Amino acid sequence: ALHDSRNNVIPHKMFATRTVPSSSLWCRALSSSSRNRRFHLRREMTTTTMMREQRPRVVRTTQASNDEDASSSSSIKTTSNPALKAAWFASEQFGKAIGGGKSNSSATVLEKQEENVMTTRAETIDLLAKDYEKNYFIGGESEMKAYSSSCVFADPFVSFTGLDRFKQNVGNLGTSLRDVECKVLKTVDNGVGGVIFYWKFSAVVDALPWRPKLAASGNTTHVLDDANKVVKHIEAWDVDPWVVLKKLLVPASKLPENKWELGMLAVSQRDGFGALQAISEPGVKLFAALFVLEKLPGVNLGGFEAFTSLMLVATAVTEFWALLISFGVVKK
Repeated sequence: ALHDSRNNVIPHKMFATRTVPSSSLWCRALSSSSRNRRFHLRREMTTTTMMREQRPRVVRTTQASNDEDASSSSSIKTTSNPALKAAWFASEQFGKAIGGGKSNSSATVLEKQEENVMTTRAETIDLLAKDYEKNYFIGGESEMKAYSSSCVFADPFVSFTGLDRFKQNVGNLGTSLRDVECKVLKTVDNGVGGVIFYWKFSAVVDALPWRPKLAASGNTTHVLDDANKVVKHIEAWDVDPWVVLKKLLVPASKLPENKWELGMLAVSQRDGFGALQAISEPGVKLFAALFVLEKLPGVNLGGFEAFTSLMLVATAVTEFWALLISFGVVKK
């Protein structure tokens, strides 16, 4: 009990109670709430930072999440069309002809030693990227140090084994091309499924007289062995091979600069007269010579007399008609 100055007991109801202003309570609650929010914000920021640090850095490769997709990307699939296969082998022989019959001999001792050197996966991917920078699969200008000498090469047409043969083919092809452009779009590391480079390229085939444009886009899967050497090189195109081959019949230039370009451009536009006109000038000379030759005693062209006479008339009439068109006498 409490007493006053005269020692009298002060009743309980007369006790003075201290009240806290409501504004002070509100400030304390607000301060506590603010501290809680700052604590939770710091915790969220710390958690986000930790998650970012745990996330793998992806520069140009990613890890495949599906083993079936990875294995399917490394499977070899070539066409069963005999015409496409024949076109590929014909282009290989054509390349050897324009390449002067040069062949890449077996790998040198130094190259054999380098093949046995172990490299990391990252180093192999870097070597492959450098090969693409040099347009290796178009011009064959790179050393291709990342490859095994017994690597299997496959494209939509055929597959074969041997680094030397591949180097010879792309080297021969490179001598017949100009205005070569090759760009790597992205690189994906599929683990056991291989390292996939997505690319697009274009070039003018200068070895053909009508100079067509060869262009395609697609990807190449590089399967590595335990030593991180490329043992499979599997090329896939985004378009049907027939589409690419048909483009080889069309001149790259829209303004023909020679008879071949004029004729092939007419063929691509289904212009029969234009195609015949393109060959009419040399055709007249050729078939006129054959016509005279077959009239000589003792000369037998083996039943081509009728064909020679027909082509001589056709080319001569075409030349005459083209002359009339050039003078504006008749319209095409």
